[in-house]
Amino acid sequence: MKLKQLKNWILSHPDNVPHCYVVAHAGGAKYIVEVEVRHQLEPLKDDKHDEVMHFDSIEQVSDKLRKIGVKKVTLRLLDPYDEFGPADTSCKEDMEITL
Repeated sequence: MKLKQLKNWILSHPDNVPHCYVVAHAGGAKYIVEVEVRHQLEPLKDDKHDEVMHFDSIEQVSDKLRKIGVKKVTLRLLDPYDEFGPADTSCKEDMEITL
């Protein structure tokens, strides 16, 4: 989903803001944002180059999303190499945060 599409969605339906996830991979230095659309997650893309947006910090994510009307997100940490976690390879931890 492009950033412009998300802005328009929120402007037209301010009471129905889609759920957003800030995704961080264990050991990684970048964050991405995924938007829940029809029970599917779509990465947030920039408007000019149609590429997935990467952020260096949670503060950058917070600044970008607050400007368009998102007030809370779920922070999701993915760790596919967790030796002591469940056998499921999509090991993840979720935490809801307020922007």
